[in-house]
Amino acid sequence: MVVLRHGAVAQQLHTSHFTWRVLWVMKALCDLTAPQEIYAPHSIRMEGDLTLGGLFPVHARGTPGEPCGDIKKENGIHRLEAMMYALDQINGDEDLLPNITLGARVLDTCSRDTYALEQSLTFVQALIQKDTSDVRCTNGEPPVFVKPEKVVGVIGASASSVSIMVANILRLFQIPQISYASTAPELSDDRRYDFFSRVVPPDSFQAQAMVDIVKAMGWNYVATVASEGPYGEKGVDAFQQLSRDAGGICIAQSLKIPHNHKQEHFDKIIRLLLDTRYARAVILFASDEDIRGILNASKRADQVGHFLWIGSDSWGAKNSPVFQLEEAAHGAITILPKRATIAGRWGLQEGTLI
Repeated sequence: MVVLRHGAVAQQLHTSHFTWRVLWVMKALCDLTAPQEIYAPHSIRMEGDLTLGGLFPVHARGTPGEPCGDIKKENGIHRLEAMMYALDQINGDEDLLPNITLGARVLDTCSRDTYALEQSLTFVQALIQKDTSDVRCTNGEPPVFVKPEKVVGVIGASASSVSIMVANILRLFQIPQISYASTAPELSDDRRYDFFSRVVPPDSFQAQAMVDIVKAMGWNYVATVASEGPYGEKGVDAFQQLSRDAGGICIAQSLKIPHNHKQEHFDKIIRLLLDTRYARAVILFASDEDIRGILNASKRADQVGHFLWIGSDSWGAKNSPVFQLEEAAHGAITILPKRATIAGRWGLQEGTLI
């Protein structure tokens, strides 16, 4: 209530919180860059005259206590290979960048914003100046330091929550960042994310497409389900606003999937959706892992075929959300930004796995 009544106080509190977070990160940077290079356990390094950073969810979010889970082939491996293939093509063209070779330092975000933030400190390590003249080995000799490469730009990340977290750090060092998949509307704010860009449209575009689909199908009673975080919550907010503007669409209920979810969370969501049985159309702004959780829960509840799913671009044309759950996903309508297929092959042997 204080936030609603006293905007100036709310702004001051927000600024103080952001300043505290920046100071904490700067301290962490100094601590981590003291005697040696930041160690990134899941990374690929490719030497070059100019180094580009990369952030990809090669692994899914791990269980509590474990940052990384299973391998993500479509969201992670495929997109990582696309970047490395692009660099291979550029470096092989003598006319495009003559006498310049592009290198890469690609990191695994493990689909977790806090883990990605720790990993991305590698990108700014070379920009941190620290006096090591008084550092000595046990024999009294000065140590030999491995000079970190300077990253001139970062490709990524995938999840909006990860891009938002990393963008707040990269902008402090004026490192440009280009995302291939983050669609949260707040990333369009040029004042807060002035070094961030992306090649996909914001969620407001696909929210409008979802509204158009609902209207075209003649549905007037729908439910929404969102993954907790900027992508899911902001996407549903955009759908709700646009549906109000369009008129004739009633939202029965809006449900949220928590970050640290368990099987019972998905079962509860299905039970709640069944409370409004006439709202069979469900708008899904959720990660592919959460989509699998919802489809599995509908199968456990013996409600296959009851719901009419409308999925956002996190589902799109991917196989991973519906693998071995095809029956539960039958008839779903999903959104996918316009894309093109490029013929070519590339193998990870071109880079060095460390």
